[in-house]
Amino acid sequence: MELLVEPVWPWPIVALVGVGLIAVVLLTYPSRVRHLATWRRRLLILLRLLTAVVLVFAMMRPALRFTETDTQSAELVILMDKSASMATPDGPGGITRREFMLKTLDEAKPMLDELTETVDLRLVDFTDQQTVVDAPEKTADGDFSAIGLALDELRREDSGKRLFGIVLMSDGAQRAVAPNDIAPESAARRIAEQVGIPIHTVTFGTSDLSTAGLDLSVEEMLMDSITFEKKTVPVRVQVRFLGAAGQKLRVQLLKEDRRNKQSGETGELRVVPLRTAWQEYAPRTNDETVAFDLEMVAEEPGEYKIAAEVVPIEEELKVTNNRLETLLTVRKGGLKVAYFDVIGRNESKFIQKMGETANIQLDWQVFLPGKLASLTQIESKWFKPNEYDVFIIGDVSASAFRTETANSLDQLADRLEDGAGLMMLGGQHSFGAGGYADTRLADFLPVIMRTDETIAEDAVDNDQQLVRRLPMIPTRAGVTLHYVMNIDPRDNTGTWERMSREAPLLGASRINPKESATVLAESTDHVPLLAVTEAGSSRTIALATDSTWTWHMHGFQEEHQRFWQQMILWLARKELEGDQPVWVLVDPRNFSPQSSVTISFGARDETRRPIPDAEYKVTLTKPNGETRPLVPQRDGDDGLSLFEETDLPGDYWVTVTASKNGNAVGLPATTRFIIDPRDIERDNPAADPALMEQVATLTGTLPINPELFPSFIENLLESGLSTELTQHTQVNLWDGWPLLLLFVLMLSTEWFVRKRRGLV
Repeated sequence: MELLVEPVWPWPIVALVGVGLIAVVLLTYPSRVRHLATWRRRLLILLRLLTAVVLVFAMMRPALRFTETDTQSAELVILMDKSASMATPDGPGGITRREFMLKTLDEAKPMLDELTETVDLRLVDFTDQQTVVDAPEKTADGDFSAIGLALDELRREDSGKRLFGIVLMSDGAQRAVAPNDIAPESAARRIAEQVGIPIHTVTFGTSDLSTAGLDLSVEEMLMDSITFEKKTVPVRVQVRFLGAAGQKLRVQLLKEDRRNKQSGETGELRVVPLRTAWQEYAPRTNDETVAFDLEMVAEEPGEYKIAAEVVPIEEELKVTNNRLETLLTVRKGGLKVAYFDVIGRNESKFIQKMGETANIQLDWQVFLPGKLASLTQIESKWFKPNEYDVFIIGDVSASAFRTETANSLDQLADRLEDGAGLMMLGGQHSFGAGGYADTRLADFLPVIMRTDETIAEDAVDNDQQLVRRLPMIPTRAGVTLHYVMNIDPRDNTGTWERMSREAPLLGASRINPKESATVLAESTDHVPLLAVTEAGSSRTIALATDSTWTWHMHGFQEEHQRFWQQMILWLARKELEGDQPVWVLVDPRNFSPQSSVTISFGARDETRRPIPDAEYKVTLTKPNGETRPLVPQRDGDDGLSLFEETDLPGDYWVTVTASKNGNAVGLPATTRFIIDPRDIERDNPAADPALMEQVATLTGTLPINPELFPSFIENLLESGLSTELTQHTQVNLWDGWPLLLLFVLMLSTEWFVRKRRGLV
């Protein structure tokens, strides 16, 4: 037994405080009780002194430590990686990592045999499970390497033996899926803090695979999982080239052909026939990782499988990792906008933000200003049938669209007759000033234009412009009847009033609306600013200003974006399109084998609000055709289901039906997710020495070179292993209930005596 004293402050301070407390009692307290009888006076002073002594005692924090020595059998555990990456032949002389590991153990066998005379030795093979073995095999075929799980299991187990140490023999590359993907660093830290034993790491293999043979693999594929029809979809593909230096290789996108395919049937993958959907590359070294930026166009609504592929070559033995697949949902309502304007206008910067929305793709044909505008070459692709849904013309004169051999405005007029939409913005060379009165567009635009209004490309005519601040407010027809002007469903009128007051327009072109046109917005002095019309199958808008960007700069960003989006959707006749009432979503779309998949679903009413009391039926079809029901659970107003039997690679189809009060809600919704046919152990078998070093460092050791492992065991023997376990038990004398009870008892007794004598 040993008495320990650990004062709360340094000794001089505790002594000074203790003397001060006793001095205060002796100097101040006797005078307050001198009128009492002698025995009562002495009792009160004694109680007060004892109270001060108890406080000083607590400040010293005394404790008793009891030491016991127990002889207990100790155990050394050797964890041996048996995962498939240990079959990589990058050991000395081309042997596998597993063979190198067994060779290392065999060379240390004499020392290990001698070690077992003092401590027990346990050999444990691990993948995503642990198996005690007597004679390890050369085969390394485990699908996963859960290093963190193996360490955590050792920490939690109670074998009745004292764990002396752990030797971790592995390539250090953890490859595991939930719930077995415990971080090795965290597991090592818990062992160091809770068990206090060292982890000695022995690393086999190299992180440099340039000599491991020829292998081309798609490691990553990044793209939006949801887009809209006609939208260009960027795809970033990361490819690793091993052993392919100097060879010309092709990276390409493939898209599923779903013609004549029903729900639950997978279509054939075909190469996307676009120049932007493939690239060729020749690696300069035998180990390169390169990112490729490819593009494809989402042409039709539906759900499609998209694949990124590096085309296999004859010398390549393993091709299962040459392709990575995912799913793309293409929704209706997507549209393409062609925007023609000069460079440098503030409005154009904010119009381009329309292209950042999921359902709008905006392509900008930039014109040089003034006389240089006519030098701009306009390709015929801008006016191909069905290429663009909406056309926007900014401050560009009609002459800029004409050449000696072609008139692009005639082609544009043909597209308007096909049903495309057109918007013209205010500017020095818009409307009549831009010479559009004698073009076919004059028949479509909602304003009257005259040929005598035309000015030269480098001229300025402020008589046709309103150069002053113009508050823009909806007309009666605009605020009550038209989709374009309803930018705030909660307080549309109030929002327009605030915008007109706080962010007026900086000017506008003078426009003269046709009788057939509808004026949706005007200034406070009734100058028309926004007019619309329908000419045949085409819709057109005349927006007299080019300064709606002031709304954005004054805090009305959301309203500005909604106004422009609604103009574009109205021009394309897509303002009334919506999704099906029942929906189902799996995000992400790709999973590793043995993963847990969360399936979200729900139903909406006619106003697009959730139906909280809807009842759901969820079924799932596996790649082998096996169908099974899933249990729907509530997730707020919507629902979710969990699926964990993801043992087969391929497509998993999910179908959700919804009903309310026994009546079906819309049509069933179907989606799918993909379990990748990837071998996470073999696809990228690089070792991770840095992780092994970190695990060792966290427990106070250093990594061991395989060639030095026999010497390490020999050093253990020479150091003299002790199987005695010394246990220390400490009993604190200052923070238990007895001291607190004594303190309270003395204070209470003093208070009682003083109360009886009328001192309280």
